[in-house]
Amino acid sequence: MLPNSRAPSVCVDQTPVMGKPVRLGGCRTGFQDLSVRPPGGGGRQGHSALPEMQCPANPQLPRRNWAAWFTPRVSSSGNSGTNDFQPQVRVLLLGYGLAGRVFHAPLIQATEGMAVTAVVTGDPARRAQVQADLPAARLLASPDEAWDSDEFDLTEIDLAIVAGANITHVPQARAALERGLHVVVDKPLAPDATSARELADLAQANDRQLHIFQNRRWDSDYLTMRAVVASGLLGTPHRFESRFERLRTQLSGGWRESARADEQGGVLVDFGAHLVDQALALLGPVASVTAVARSVRAADIANDDAQMLLTHTSGAVSYLSGSSVAAFGQPRFLLLGTNGGCRIDLPDSQEAQLRAGLTPHDDVFGHEPIDTAAVVQFAAKDGTLQEQSWPRAQGDWRTYYPAVRDAIRFGTPAPVPVDDVIANLRVLDAAAESARSGRTITLDPPAGHRTTPN
Repeated sequence: MLPNSRAPSVCVDQTPVMGKPVRLGGCRTGFQDLSVRPPGGGGRQGHSALPEMQCPANPQLPRRNWAAWFTPRVSSSGNSGTNDFQPQVRVLLLGYGLAGRVFHAPLIQATEGMAVTAVVTGDPARRAQVQADLPAARLLASPDEAWDSDEFDLTEIDLAIVAGANITHVPQARAALERGLHVVVDKPLAPDATSARELADLAQANDRQLHIFQNRRWDSDYLTMRAVVASGLLGTPHRFESRFERLRTQLSGGWRESARADEQGGVLVDFGAHLVDQALALLGPVASVTAVARSVRAADIANDDAQMLLTHTSGAVSYLSGSSVAAFGQPRFLLLGTNGGCRIDLPDSQEAQLRAGLTPHDDVFGHEPIDTAAVVQFAAKDGTLQEQSWPRAQGDWRTYYPAVRDAIRFGTPAPVPVDDVIANLRVLDAAAESARSGRTITLDPPAGHRTTPN
């Protein structure tokens, strides 16, 4: 364990970014020549006596109060006097709207070894909500109060989570990285692939980790589809249809509907960030993109209806649709292979559960009704068509933050590789260009994830 072993000063993920290994962790969780042992042999007394230390491997990082940073963990024998210490990952949550309040805060609260230390929001109603939901968290009125105020000690923060409007993602992520913090950014990471690459390079230069909240990698429908594909029943996938579609007849007037380019609104990016991520993971790299993006409800708003045709290097195609003006949003997924197909009608329910007030600790969280099972058809050995129900996998967004925590503590792999998200943005950049020009856009080299599809 960390306090009883000599951890390397830097944890390295050997997957290249721009041809170079990514340094995932600084020495907040490791020492060159120092074993972290509480004075006096451990226990609460030793925990409180841990000194403030300058990390020897990177003297440029701020000084840390290590006594506050380490929390004792009860051993399997129930002895709280063990030397088995784990670092507490202390979180600065930037934004407490839908993403911060409904997604990030509950998932962090459900993650052992993480705590929301401070929340940034200037909205009076949201500040009151923070006080009700997170009474121990410090309230800050603006990001500047976190970055530059003498009254807030940024060295007491390990991880900044950027959960505000899309326009805030790049500047707030950059500010946090420059101040020595690890960062989680809600999707989309950036307005384009170039900006995302610049953030990844900045994280590497500052020896910090950059994570992206692609939570729908842990949706029930997507996990079920992956399992069906991995079974081999369908043969080789050749066509994938995926949609996030709903009917919203009234305009909200928010930034998501703004036609201003810097606001980064519209369903092409909002829904497309997930649609493209899942398509690349299932069918592999994309060679070309053709797209249509329309503003249907009003001429002066961002696109509210968008479709993409992705041609994969395998020859398979993906038809992706995102819409706020679609009365019928089914099926959520349809995948056809050379030996069969799979249809999933209803989307994952975790967002609806969190909006309704359930917590990730609830026993029913992530479970789908039995009657929402996937329908699988496949050719038997004698050529006859067989049909069966495939039970839905449990959705589990709870997977994300433990993986982030462990990446920070121990340098384990990131839950969502940055290179995957940059590949997604290359596809979305091509889709935007195709929608503007009416042309099919070729990606050279093709855009693909670093992990191979099932």
